[in-house]
Amino acid sequence: TLPKPTIFIFDKAYENARVQQASTGIDYDLGHDTAASVSYLFVHGDRLPRSTDINIGAASPVTFTVAGTGEAIPHYQFATGPFTSFARIISFQSTAVSTYHGLTFELNRRFARGITARAAYTLGRVEDTVPDATAVVPGGSDDAKFASNPADFNTDRTRGSNDQRHRLVLSGVYTTKGDGLSGVARALWGGWTFAGIFTAQSGQPYSAYVSADVNRDGNNRNDIAPGTKRNAYTLDPQISLDPRIARDIPMGRARLQLIAEAFNLLNRDNISSVRSGLYTASGLVLTRTTNFQQPLTSSGPRIVQLAAKVTF
Repeated sequence: TLPKPTIFIFDKAYENARVQQASTGIDYDLGHDTAASVSYLFVHGDRLPRSTDINIGAASPVTFTVAGTGEAIPHYQFATGPFTSFARIISFQSTAVSTYHGLTFELNRRFARGITARAAYTLGRVEDTVPDATAVVPGGSDDAKFASNPADFNTDRTRGSNDQRHRLVLSGVYTTKGDGLSGVARALWGGWTFAGIFTAQSGQPYSAYVSADVNRDGNNRNDIAPGTKRNAYTLDPQISLDPRIARDIPMGRARLQLIAEAFNLLNRDNISSVRSGLYTASGLVLTRTTNFQQPLTSSGPRIVQLAAKVTF
């Protein structure tokens, strides 16, 4: 007996995505080659694409019990879909929405006496209903991109997975010219460039999942753990210091530049993903996993690079 096929269709009401954007800002000259600015950015997208399995029946309430604690968690399960000759009927729809608000404060010092500096802080928020144009391979990793409740997309209306609430960036460049010096002192001190970027940002959100198709929609990769909401958890903040030192050495009609730079100089463990399985399930019994939130990957260890460049 052949397995039931999964088919793809386009929703009759499918439309191209639409984005509305607005921004405003104000700059103020503080004097001494320094300026401050405040800017606001608004971006709203609707008619955004998503893939949705429409071969589901009506939802009925059920109650899960957590093993060991006896905690009762209300949830739901779908009945068998109306098209019994097919497994999943995945509809390409334009029903997702996304909204971004971003407020940025900046302090800039223009190049003066060899110094350029910038400080910027952004307070932002992304809210969406799980838009995705790439969930096209059923039964694989693409299944994790589907909304958790195909019958009610507002269930997943919350901060988006790329939400970055706080972000601070400090950067600067200082170039020595040896002004006021002469002879050997000028040759030794002139031609240096010291630069660096310091970044501190809040962690991005992630969801807790259960490793089973607890809502019986035919997809066991997008089931958010009962009793939790989408993106209810947040990764740890990320901090990175990336310095750079360069020395220009004249060589007649050519110039030699020696460079030393580092990324993540502090060698901080900036965790970028963790284990997100909160429960395993057997029937209506949930068992809490022991490795939930265990770090999986990081943004990388400290890297130091040395280079030499000849310009002629």
